[in-house]
Amino acid sequence: MTARIATGAWLAYGAAAGLMALFALVKWGQAVALAAPVLYGEGAVAHAAMLARTFATYGDAGGASFTAANYPPLYFLIASVGDPFVTGRVLSIIATIGIAVLIARRAWAGSRLTAIVLGLGWLALAPVAVWGAAVKPDLVALALTVAAVLALERRRAGLAAVLLVAAAATKPTAALPALALALWVVWRDRVLVRRFVTFAVIAAAVAVVAAVPFGYAGLWRHVVVLNALPWSAESALLLTFLAVFLLGALVGAALVSRGFSGPIAAYAVAAVCIVALGGREGATINYLLDLAAAGSLGLAAVAGRLARTPLYPALAIASLAVAAVLLDPLGVVPGRAATTGAWADPARVATVRAALASDDRVLAEDSGLLLATGHRVVVDDLFLWSRSVANGTIDPAALLAEVAAARFTAIVSEADLSQLAAGPAYERSRWEPSLVRTILDRYRIDSRSADGLVIYRPR
Repeated sequence: MTARIATGAWLAYGAAAGLMALFALVKWGQAVALAAPVLYGEGAVAHAAMLARTFATYGDAGGASFTAANYPPLYFLIASVGDPFVTGRVLSIIATIGIAVLIARRAWAGSRLTAIVLGLGWLALAPVAVWGAAVKPDLVALALTVAAVLALERRRAGLAAVLLVAAAATKPTAALPALALALWVVWRDRVLVRRFVTFAVIAAAVAVVAAVPFGYAGLWRHVVVLNALPWSAESALLLTFLAVFLLGALVGAALVSRGFSGPIAAYAVAAVCIVALGGREGATINYLLDLAAAGSLGLAAVAGRLARTPLYPALAIASLAVAAVLLDPLGVVPGRAATTGAWADPARVATVRAALASDDRVLAEDSGLLLATGHRVVVDDLFLWSRSVANGTIDPAALLAEVAAARFTAIVSEADLSQLAAGPAYERSRWEPSLVRTILDRYRIDSRSADGLVIYRPR
């Protein structure tokens, strides 16, 4: 009787997670077809990928130009093939689905039903649904890290080392799991140390040589210096609260069932540290992805025991329902505005294409809209430009002079800049105060669109 209840609970969770995963996959497919940004910051990544075709990603164009390029070059290079909004997004989708397959494979020997449901459950998690198709390196780095964890479980230290170096060459925070797993190898399995270190050194040497065409000075400035943004305990606590809210059932079940052991435990520790790093200015729910992956691997490791209890699937269903109703990042609930990292309205692309058809020099809050409509980009990440000005990392004079001289024929914002003080914190962080004052002095609102864009033109 208990076995039947457990099976029924897992089937019910599979149905719920499957529906959520299907909805996410449909949304991801629509985003690929759109060939435009759906998340803030994708424009900067796409722009960096375009520059990677000539190894100019980390170069300094001078003047008012600003390129963020605050990731290592691996993802940029791969996404540079074709349209980055298509190639980069497909790459992330493949990586996200690949993680689901790895989770299911890890659980397969314990219970096939549980394995399939855990794979679907990964795809249905809110952070994964939002970021699974992002034109960002997060999911590619995550897939490499997850594969490395499983390789270490199978004592394939050389392969794990190469995968971890590749992950760190994709996204800086991937260095934390790499360090945690390296320490685990040294502490718990010294037989593997020599092979792990040898392959790690070889892979790192290859990565260093491969970065030569980009220039080390520029790469250091963009990936390290520009990324040195302030950290606050308040932001870290807010993200931690969100982690409990979204992933409490997943991580809690893995802890109680003792799924965190071996390399998975080392990865889980690193994942918690990444959540703490989420107190960094500009961090969002992508800092929860490693914890979601570690928790899923922990459950997969004890799939056989987990399959015999209805408790976790019941909690997981409740967690999915609460996330959908309260957060609804992909707009699952009819008539409710999506929140917490929600995708932007795809209609913005048509709005910009029509409104700026005759414009050449435009400053936009979301530079991806300019790239998607064939416009030249001057500043590809206004948030990072503004924070770098606030930190004293860059001089704003060149851009302020361009704006003061009204050399931009249009400025595109997602808010009325005159009311910015009353706007959300993320919006204020994207607009440096001196830039806002200069815009309001030299520009006026020309139009407002139903999809939330405000277009300014010279007075």
